[in-house]
Amino acid sequence: MLARILRALWRNDDGTALVEATLLVPMLLTLVAGVYEFSWYFYKQQLVETGVRDAARYLARTAPDSDPPTNPCSDATNVTYAQNIATYGATTTALGAQRVATWNPSDVVLTCTTIANSTGNYLGAATIYIVTATTTFADPALGFFGYLGLTAPNLSASHSQRSIGPG
Repeated sequence: MLARILRALWRNDDGTALVEATLLVPMLLTLVAGVYEFSWYFYKQQLVETGVRDAARYLARTAPDSDPPTNPCSDATNVTYAQNIATYGATTTALGAQRVATWNPSDVVLTCTTIANSTGNYLGAATIYIVTATTTFADPALGFFGYLGLTAPNLSASHSQRSIGPG
């Protein structure tokens, strides 16, 4: 009698959809949340890369047209403008919204290196300046990582641009 009842229960497929949904829905929600989280991270990474590129391009065009050329990083005002352009998309913080909420102008480092061109290997003056904009910062706004006990990876970018002076 008991064996017959157990066989009947084993063959009964009422409620299997509920059991399958109970097992699969949490896994699917985790997968969707992970896809959302990483897409949000890559979106912010793209914003940071665009900002760093814009800053390097701006500073590369600000050096006055002189012979010999001057170091574009020597003008503190233009360096500040470039840092603001990286993080806000405008020369002043009042004109633009932050590209990434926790990214500040102080997180952007602008350096100018020189290339000796006295032999004339490159078109241009005897000294060529390369503007490099770099940044690395932790973005705590990446949310789902915290629920898993993980820390968000740093957002970082770098871009180099040859200084060509005003156009």
